Amino acid sequence: MPTAAAAGALCGAGWFASIEPAGDLTCPESGIGCALLVLFILIPALVVLWGLAGWGLLRLVRFGSAGRTAALGTAGAVLLVVLISFGLRFVRFPLPEWSGSLVVAFGTSCGYALASVVTGARGEGAVEGS
Repeated sequence: MPTAAAAGALCGAGWFASIEPAGDLTCPESGIGCALLVLFILIPALVVLWGLAGWGLLRLVRFGSAGRTAALGTAGAVLLVVLISFGLRFVRFPLPEWSGSLVVAFGTSCGYALASVVTGARGEGAVEGS
């Protein structure tokens, strides 16, 4: 479980840190077209990319059922990050500007940790077919 949580935190922080540079690269000016491109194409593509990175990290450390854990962890991470973000906004909890990456890293680490518990994956031994 700690291995999956660490992989999730790394991928979540990497995903959050890659949104702004990728948005600047694909869409240098602002506008509704750019916002829609970033929201509906770029952000989901980055989620898939960092989900694959999570699978690769788990596979690299010979984590059992890396594929299922990464897929379920990515889905759970997205859900947890959305819930945490809206929850913090709802209660109007004041956070510093730089705290976004911490919120995303926390949500993704919890998502991957929960996924490893649900799939019953272990960090030792041979990798199952993933």
